[in-house]
Amino acid sequence: MLQLNRRFTSAITQTCTSCGQRAPDPVCKYCLPTCLDFDDKEINLLSYPNIKRLVSLDHCDGLSAVSWYRPPISHWLQGIKFHHNKVHQCALSILAHTLWQRFQKASPLCVDVACCLPLHRFRFIQRGYNQVEQIWQGLPLQPTVLIRNKKTQAQSTLSKARRKVNLRGAFSTVTPVEGKNILLLEDVITTGATMDAAAKACKQQGAKSVWAMSICLTPFEG
Repeated sequence: MLQLNRRFTSAITQTCTSCGQRAPDPVCKYCLPTCLDFDDKEINLLSYPNIKRLVSLDHCDGLSAVSWYRPPISHWLQGIKFHHNKVHQCALSILAHTLWQRFQKASPLCVDVACCLPLHRFRFIQRGYNQVEQIWQGLPLQPTVLIRNKKTQAQSTLSKARRKVNLRGAFSTVTPVEGKNILLLEDVITTGATMDAAAKACKQQGAKSVWAMSICLTPFEG
Protein backbone atom coordinates (compact mmCIF):
# COMPACT_ATOMS: atom_id res chain seq x y z
CA MET A 1 0.00 0.00 0.00
CA LEU A 2 1.14 3.51 -0.70
CA GLN A 3 2.51 5.19 2.40
CA LEU A 4 2.32 8.97 2.06
CA ASN A 5 4.78 10.97 4.12
CA ARG A 6 2.41 13.28 5.99
CA ARG A 7 5.27 15.27 7.55
CA PHE A 8 6.65 15.91 4.06
CA THR A 9 3.31 16.90 2.55
CA SER A 10 2.45 19.25 5.42
CA ALA A 11 5.85 20.90 5.03
CA ILE A 12 5.15 21.91 1.44
CA THR A 13 1.41 22.64 1.54
CA GLN A 14 -1.29 23.48 4.05
CA THR A 15 -4.00 23.90 1.45
CA CYS A 16 -5.83 21.68 -0.99
CA THR A 17 -4.26 22.22 -4.41
CA SER A 18 -7.69 21.72 -5.99
CA CYS A 19 -9.98 24.08 -4.03
CA GLY A 20 -7.44 26.17 -2.09
CA GLN A 21 -9.01 25.51 1.30
CA ARG A 22 -6.88 24.67 4.31
CA ALA A 23 -6.22 20.92 4.46
CA PRO A 24 -3.54 18.57 5.81
CA ASP A 25 -3.02 17.01 2.37
CA PRO A 26 -2.71 18.39 -1.18
CA VAL A 27 -6.13 16.89 -2.02
CA CYS A 28 -8.79 17.42 0.64
CA LYS A 29 -11.47 14.89 1.56
CA TYR A 30 -14.10 16.94 -0.30
CA CYS A 31 -12.18 17.28 -3.56
CA LEU A 32 -10.89 13.71 -3.70
CA PRO A 33 -14.26 12.18 -4.74
CA THR A 34 -14.58 14.75 -7.54
CA CYS A 35 -11.33 13.46 -9.04
CA LEU A 36 -12.62 9.91 -9.39
CA ASP A 37 -14.39 9.53 -12.73
CA PHE A 38 -14.83 5.76 -12.83
CA ASP A 39 -17.14 3.51 -10.84
CA ASP A 40 -15.25 1.42 -8.29
CA LYS A 41 -17.78 -1.41 -8.73
CA GLU A 42 -16.18 -2.30 -12.09
CA ILE A 43 -12.42 -2.03 -11.68
CA ASN A 44 -11.67 -3.35 -15.20
CA LEU A 45 -12.41 -0.48 -17.57
CA LEU A 46 -11.97 -2.77 -20.58
CA SER A 47 -15.39 -4.14 -19.63
CA TYR A 48 -16.87 -0.92 -21.02
CA PRO A 49 -17.14 -1.07 -24.84
CA ASN A 50 -16.72 2.70 -25.26
CA ILE A 51 -13.41 2.65 -23.36
CA LYS A 52 -12.18 -0.54 -25.01
CA ARG A 53 -12.69 1.12 -28.41
CA LEU A 54 -10.58 4.11 -27.36
CA VAL A 55 -7.43 2.20 -26.44
CA SER A 56 -5.43 -0.53 -28.14
CA LEU A 57 -4.53 -2.86 -25.29
CA ASP A 58 -4.61 -6.24 -27.02
CA HIS A 59 -1.98 -7.71 -24.69
CA CYS A 60 -3.55 -6.40 -21.46
CA ASP A 61 -6.04 -8.40 -19.42
CA GLY A 62 -7.36 -5.41 -17.51
CA LEU A 63 -7.23 -1.63 -17.21
CA SER A 64 -7.80 0.65 -14.23
CA ALA A 65 -7.57 4.44 -14.03
CA VAL A 66 -8.50 7.32 -11.76
CA SER A 67 -10.04 9.74 -14.24
CA TRP A 68 -10.13 11.22 -17.69
CA TYR A 69 -7.32 13.64 -18.51
CA ARG A 70 -8.89 16.87 -17.27
CA PRO A 71 -8.29 19.68 -14.76
CA PRO A 72 -7.10 19.74 -12.08
CA ILE A 73 -5.39 16.37 -12.62
CA SER A 74 -4.03 17.30 -16.05
CA HIS A 75 -2.45 20.39 -14.46
CA TRP A 76 -0.81 18.26 -11.76
CA LEU A 77 0.54 15.81 -14.33
CA GLN A 78 2.08 18.62 -16.34
CA GLY A 79 3.48 20.11 -13.15
CA ILE A 80 5.36 16.98 -12.14
CA LYS A 81 6.45 16.01 -15.66
CA PHE A 82 7.82 19.36 -16.79
CA HIS A 83 8.53 21.21 -13.54
CA HIS A 84 9.13 18.44 -10.96
CA ASN A 85 6.46 20.05 -8.76
CA LYS A 86 6.46 18.28 -5.39
CA VAL A 87 2.98 19.43 -4.37
CA HIS A 88 1.55 18.02 -7.58
CA GLN A 89 3.53 14.82 -7.02
CA CYS A 90 1.92 14.40 -3.60
CA ALA A 91 -1.55 15.13 -4.98
CA LEU A 92 -1.12 12.49 -7.67
CA SER A 93 0.24 9.99 -5.15
CA ILE A 94 -2.98 10.40 -3.15
CA LEU A 95 -4.95 9.50 -6.27
CA ALA A 96 -2.63 6.56 -6.92
CA HIS A 97 -3.14 5.36 -3.35
CA THR A 98 -6.92 5.60 -3.74
CA LEU A 99 -6.91 3.63 -7.00
CA TRP A 100 -4.63 0.97 -5.52
CA GLN A 101 -7.02 0.53 -2.58
CA ARG A 102 -9.95 0.18 -4.97
CA PHE A 103 -8.03 -2.33 -7.05
CA GLN A 104 -7.16 -4.48 -4.04
CA LYS A 105 -10.81 -4.59 -2.96
CA ALA A 106 -12.41 -5.15 -6.36
CA SER A 107 -9.94 -7.16 -8.45
CA PRO A 108 -9.55 -10.93 -8.09
CA LEU A 109 -5.99 -10.62 -9.42
CA CYS A 110 -3.13 -11.36 -7.05
CA VAL A 111 -0.29 -9.16 -8.29
CA ASP A 112 3.13 -10.82 -8.32
CA VAL A 113 5.10 -7.93 -9.81
CA ALA A 114 4.28 -4.22 -10.04
CA CYS A 115 6.47 -1.93 -12.12
CA CYS A 116 6.39 1.48 -13.76
CA LEU A 117 6.93 1.88 -17.47
CA PRO A 118 10.58 2.89 -17.87
CA LEU A 119 12.01 5.83 -19.77
CA HIS A 120 14.80 5.35 -22.26
CA ARG A 121 18.10 6.14 -20.55
CA PHE A 122 18.64 9.21 -22.77
CA ARG A 123 15.29 10.70 -21.77
CA PHE A 124 15.88 9.82 -18.13
CA ILE A 125 19.24 11.61 -18.16
CA GLN A 126 17.68 14.55 -19.97
CA ARG A 127 14.81 14.90 -17.49
CA GLY A 128 16.60 13.63 -14.40
CA TYR A 129 13.71 11.53 -13.12
CA ASN A 130 10.82 9.31 -14.17
CA GLN A 131 7.64 11.05 -13.04
CA VAL A 132 5.71 7.76 -13.18
CA GLU A 133 7.99 6.25 -10.54
CA GLN A 134 7.50 9.30 -8.33
CA ILE A 135 3.72 9.12 -8.57
CA TRP A 136 3.60 5.40 -7.71
CA GLN A 137 6.64 5.26 -5.42
CA GLY A 138 4.66 4.09 -2.38
CA LEU A 139 3.81 0.74 -4.00
CA PRO A 140 6.07 -2.29 -3.55
CA LEU A 141 7.62 -1.77 -6.98
CA GLN A 142 10.15 -3.97 -8.73
CA PRO A 143 12.26 -1.46 -10.71
CA THR A 144 14.09 -3.78 -13.09
CA VAL A 145 11.36 -5.76 -14.84
CA LEU A 146 11.46 -3.86 -18.14
CA ILE A 147 13.97 -1.77 -20.03
CA ARG A 148 13.35 0.54 -22.95
CA ASN A 149 15.52 -0.62 -25.83
CA LYS A 150 15.40 2.36 -28.11
CA LYS A 151 14.90 6.10 -28.04
CA THR A 152 11.58 6.53 -29.82
CA GLN A 153 10.04 9.59 -31.40
CA ALA A 154 7.67 11.48 -29.07
CA GLN A 155 4.29 9.74 -29.25
CA SER A 156 2.40 13.04 -29.10
CA THR A 157 3.64 13.91 -32.60
CA LEU A 158 2.35 10.72 -34.25
CA SER A 159 -0.90 9.29 -35.56
CA LYS A 160 -2.46 6.30 -33.84
CA ALA A 161 -1.09 3.89 -36.46
CA ARG A 162 2.39 5.40 -36.37
CA ARG A 163 2.48 5.15 -32.58
CA LYS A 164 2.32 1.36 -32.80
CA VAL A 165 5.10 1.24 -35.38
CA ASN A 166 7.20 3.66 -33.36
CA LEU A 167 7.09 1.35 -30.32
CA ARG A 168 7.73 -1.94 -32.11
CA GLY A 169 10.38 -3.77 -30.09
CA ALA A 170 10.73 -0.84 -27.69
CA PHE A 171 10.64 -2.93 -24.49
CA SER A 172 12.36 -6.04 -23.18
CA THR A 173 12.06 -7.89 -19.89
CA VAL A 174 15.20 -8.18 -17.78
CA THR A 175 13.82 -10.34 -14.96
CA PRO A 176 11.78 -13.57 -15.24
CA VAL A 177 8.03 -12.99 -15.57
CA GLU A 178 6.91 -16.46 -16.65
CA GLY A 179 3.71 -17.52 -14.90
CA LYS A 180 3.40 -14.21 -13.06
CA ASN A 181 0.63 -11.62 -12.82
CA ILE A 182 2.14 -8.28 -13.82
CA LEU A 183 0.83 -4.82 -12.96
CA LEU A 184 2.18 -2.09 -15.26
CA LEU A 185 1.89 1.49 -14.02
CA GLU A 186 1.68 4.68 -16.08
CA ASP A 187 0.71 8.33 -15.62
CA VAL A 188 -1.38 8.82 -18.78
CA ILE A 189 -2.71 6.37 -21.37
CA THR A 190 -3.82 7.87 -24.70
CA THR A 191 -3.99 5.28 -27.50
CA GLY A 192 -2.49 2.57 -25.30
CA ALA A 193 0.38 1.93 -27.73
CA THR A 194 3.15 2.36 -25.15
CA MET A 195 1.41 0.29 -22.50
CA ASP A 196 0.52 -2.46 -24.97
CA ALA A 197 4.10 -2.67 -26.26
CA ALA A 198 5.30 -3.19 -22.68
CA ALA A 199 2.55 -5.75 -22.02
CA LYS A 200 3.46 -7.60 -25.21
CA ALA A 201 7.08 -7.89 -24.06
CA CYS A 202 5.87 -9.45 -20.80
CA LYS A 203 3.47 -11.85 -22.53
CA GLN A 204 6.19 -12.97 -24.96
CA GLN A 205 8.24 -14.04 -21.95
CA GLY A 206 5.40 -16.08 -20.48
CA ALA A 207 3.61 -13.67 -18.13
CA LYS A 208 0.32 -15.18 -16.98
CA SER A 209 -1.52 -11.85 -17.11
CA VAL A 210 -0.79 -8.16 -17.49
CA TRP A 211 -2.95 -5.44 -15.97
CA ALA A 212 -2.56 -1.77 -16.93
CA MET A 213 -3.04 0.94 -14.32
CA SER A 214 -2.86 4.68 -14.99
CA ILE A 215 -3.80 7.93 -13.34
CA CYS A 216 -5.58 9.24 -16.46
CA LEU A 217 -7.01 8.20 -19.79
CA THR A 218 -6.89 10.66 -22.68
CA PRO A 219 -9.36 10.33 -25.56
CA PHE A 220 -7.17 10.41 -28.67
CA GLU A 221 -7.87 13.02 -31.32
CA GLY A 222 -5.86 12.77 -34.52
